[in-house]
Amino acid sequence: MASYKKSIETKEKIIQTASTLFFIQGYNATTIRDIANQSELSLSRLNYHFISKADVAGVICKKFLSDLNTKLWDIIPIKENKILRDTIHIRYWVKIFLSQSQAMNFYYELACENILGDMLIESDYQHFIEQAEFLNLNLDEKTLCMYAHIFVVSLIQLIRAKKEGAISSEIENILDMCNTLHLKLLGLDQREQEKIISKARIYTNYIQYEMTDLSSIQLKYSEQLV
Repeated sequence: MASYKKSIETKEKIIQTASTLFFIQGYNATTIRDIANQSELSLSRLNYHFISKADVAGVICKKFLSDLNTKLWDIIPIKENKILRDTIHIRYWVKIFLSQSQAMNFYYELACENILGDMLIESDYQHFIEQAEFLNLNLDEKTLCMYAHIFVVSLIQLIRAKKEGAISSEIENILDMCNTLHLKLLGLDQREQEKIISKARIYTNYIQYEMTDLSSIQLKYSEQLV
């Protein structure tokens, strides 16, 4: 039991160290040896827990998404409408990507290295399954998997295009586009899409965030913020 606990603590230390290094100096500029040295571990000890730098980055992304989802659930006064909650989650998640420079650089570098796609598709596929169940949609797994691919590929292209200066749209317009694509894939009509996105826009503006690394986030919700 003590050995297992120690292993978990070591893994968490690696994740935290890598999250800070990636945040400060970027994914590409950080080596696996940098992470080992800053974690005060040998390279072989680090490789026992993670096979590569990409493996560490993938865990950090999943942890961040999970953390963001949990904290949004805790602070937003919406419990019964899963589609609206998920629309807010997507909106705020993309907002962070596009407005927080360190996060944007990190995810852009992962996108260029073809690391981001598979990880996001896995996560988004599960969300589409849950949303289809909530809406009582008669959709098979292959269709939902295709929806996840379409959404994630579109999202990654937006991140790359914004970072590379290929699009000049305001961030709010990009967030609307992401929300529209997601809701359209679920089969909601335009009137329902507009209604949900309008509400999501309001709730998103009531949230402030603070990040000091790439694996965690602090949120504050207040209707006085706007």
